[in-house]
Amino acid sequence: MKSSGTSTKLANGSGHVSKKCPECMEYMSIDASICPSCKLPVGKINKHGMASRKTDWKAYATAIAAWLFFFFYIWWAFIREQ
Repeated sequence: MKSSGTSTKLANGSGHVSKKCPECMEYMSIDASICPSCKLPVGKINKHGMASRKTDWKAYATAIAAWLFFFFYIWWAFIREQ
């Protein structure tokens, strides 16, 4: 007689019962979207049991705006004709 735990897949399909935070390495439940320890937003689980980091679009937008401001300043201060 087979035991029911070994013959069936888990509900998440990956075979993992928890996932690890990529920042603090704390275990959390599979369906958690925020790490309970470090409060980092986490995404889906990968094949190794680690949670993926969510993309921080606000940081990307801020960096692009800073680069654009820098290039505008270089143009304004040194390149434009006065």
